[in-house]
Amino acid sequence: MKVFKTFLTVLLFSAALTAAFGSSTKSDYQKDFDFSRLHTFSFKTERDSRDRLATNTIEAQRILKALTVQLEENGFTQASDSPDFIVAFYSRVKEKTEINSTGFGYGPGWGWGYGIPYRNRWRWGRGPDISTYTYTQGCVMADIIDSKTQELVWRGVVKDTVNGIGQSEKQVNSAAKDLIQRFLKDTRSAEKQKAKNQAR
Repeated sequence: MKVFKTFLTVLLFSAALTAAFGSSTKSDYQKDFDFSRLHTFSFKTERDSRDRLATNTIEAQRILKALTVQLEENGFTQASDSPDFIVAFYSRVKEKTEINSTGFGYGPGWGWGYGIPYRNRWRWGRGPDISTYTYTQGCVMADIIDSKTQELVWRGVVKDTVNGIGQSEKQVNSAAKDLIQRFLKDTRSAEKQKAKNQAR
């Protein structure tokens, strides 16, 4: 029984690590925008002085290259003159702390309880195994801006853990792929909704 409880503790902790360290992608977009007219693109290069990519040009070029590859592989063409849309991208890094409880402790001995007061007393028993760990979470965000109206028509963000001073090349390539695939999925959804509205 003790071996099973120990195994269960390890299993739950591993699942928590996987959930915390897995990447996630989210997006939002103008549902009534005609994405079918977007074929050519260029990048927004101006940056605010507070933007970390304004000084970290290595990472900025890495993200730009990764997004260019993904856009061109999916049929878009980079154009210096009169592009259909402009791509702006950003990168953020911050420290995150996760707190996990794996239920009641399974170590030897008994001690004071698990923090639930009962009639002005603490319950007697084994407390939960609580662990905390800190990791660095980074995100890459991309905006799609209509070059004619300068309106934001799509925004996507990928969050993942990072090592070192910022996103690695592998993580940037993966983030760019996830962003463009999400963009294509959203454009297809917008086109389907547009067709439904026209059929009514």
